[in-house]
Amino acid sequence: MTDAEEREARESFAIPGTAPDLSDGGRVGQARITPMQAGKKLAKGRPAARRAWMWNGTETLLPLAWNPEGTMHDGARKYLLKRHCLCCHTGGFRGLQCPNCVKSNCDKCNASTDPKKIIPNFYLRKEDVPFPQRFYGSINCFLPTCPRRDSKGFLTEQDMRIHAASRHRMEYRAYMESLTAARADEVQSLREKVDALLMERQTGEVKQKQRDRMAKAREAKRVKAAGGVA
Repeated sequence: MTDAEEREARESFAIPGTAPDLSDGGRVGQARITPMQAGKKLAKGRPAARRAWMWNGTETLLPLAWNPEGTMHDGARKYLLKRHCLCCHTGGFRGLQCPNCVKSNCDKCNASTDPKKIIPNFYLRKEDVPFPQRFYGSINCFLPTCPRRDSKGFLTEQDMRIHAASRHRMEYRAYMESLTAARADEVQSLREKVDALLMERQTGEVKQKQRDRMAKAREAKRVKAAGGVA
């Protein structure tokens, strides 16, 4: 093999600077990578979860259970069968009755005998969520590094403040202290401006009174001088 042929062969199998995602196989240079297990070629990667929304609009992912052959999954059925109680807000149970209300013999729902109080805990369509209090909005979290931004913001400022007070306690406390200090500085600045305006007004009134007195004095002298001449 000549030097040129050897150099060409090395270039054909050279690994690029940024390797691609090879979880499902792929090509690196002139070499094709195929995922294998126990001497058998693996099929293309499969999803591990499906997108869903809780009864209050919280977005989540439901794990999928696959059969041993990896050809079928359960569609997250065991999670979609879970229910939520609108009476005591207990969630995650299965069946037509809330175990908490049955145990406490709740008088609001007659020990969970009111079927309108039991709703699914998860929904596959966003439009089906009955109480969408926690849908995403356009209000970003105050913390720039928080993922609740852009398309995953909050619906109201109150929701953002509740989230910040529970998830970013120290950062939110420092943020509020800085806002309070900034407001205090702004109030002090406004007070100083008002004091300056009042002082300027008072000074102007004093000067006007002095000018009025001087004008009266000059007028009196003029009248006196005119009377002496007559």
